[in-house]
Parts: sequence; C-alpha cells; structure tokens
Amino acid sequence: MAEIAASTLDAYLGKSIGQICGNRYTTPHESHCAHFVCHALEIKIGTLCGDMQWKTRHTAATLRVNELYNGLANRGPWDQRPSKSKTQIVFVIRKAYMTHNIMQLVDQKHVGIYLNGAVYNYSNSHHRVVKDESDQAFYKKFDELYAGDDIALYYGARRSFWS
Repeated sequence: MAEIAASTLDAYLGKSIGQICGNRYTTPHESHCAHFVCHALEIKIGTLCGDMQWKTRHTAATLRVNELYNGLANRGPWDQRPSKSKTQIVFVIRKAYMTHNIMQLVDQKHVGIYLNGAVYNYSNSHHRVVKDESDQAFYKKFDELYAGDDIALYYGARRSFWS
C-alpha cells in the first residue's frame, strides 16, 4: 500500500462526505466509512460511488466495507499485519462475522486508515471525518458500541485481487 502523508489525512478532518465525494454520493442514512477511506486512498473495488448514477458509473471510490476487505489480497487479524508500512487499513467487526477470512455483509463493521499510531475514519453519527489517537482508542470506541464480546481489529493492504 502506498504511504499517505499525515498532512493529507489531517486535511480531511471535520469534512463531510459531501466535501469529499466529487460524485456527490452523500446519502445521510448510509455508512460512509469505506467511502471516505477509498476516496483518500484512491481505491476502486466492487461498488463505487460513481455507480450510483449512470453518468458517473465506474468512477471514484468503493462504498462497502465488506467489498473493500474481501477485495484486498493481503488481509487478516490486526496482530498479524505487516510491519513494513506505517499506513494500514484497519477494520473493526465481530469475529463471528468473519468466515475463513471473508467479511460477511452485516451492519456492525467499520473501517479507517491507520497512520503513525492514529486512526482516521468517517463518523457516520457525526457525519464527518474524525481521528482516534490510537488503534486501541478506535477499538475501544467500537467495542463499547457494537454488540457481542468478540469485537476484533483486522488489517488490509491496498493491493487488491482486481488491480
């Protein structure tokens, strides 16, 4: 995965998806965490925001967390992530929703960008990009929010099966 500068991610802080997505796919009741991550990292796997309108089809960024995770060639439990890169994609989901390292299509899942120890992610409840100061803070936030006692972090590397 190509490195991204902290200043680039810091520039997203506080922005709504409407300020990020050039295709103006901003449906407020939908999750935009993968949408933000994929715009920031320029990832195109599966359903894209441009696919929501005929004139912009096949453009912009991935929308769905599970399509992003499942489309990455390098992925797995957070504690097994490669140490080479300071930039990682970090996912949070119940272990029960992972089958043979395939993420199921469920509501309670989230994704962010891990850089220099912090996690940049799109807060769907606040409708803006936020920064958690550590992967543990990111984990704790969702461990308290999501049902189940098996909440876990997973990593993904940018190279996909389709690229």
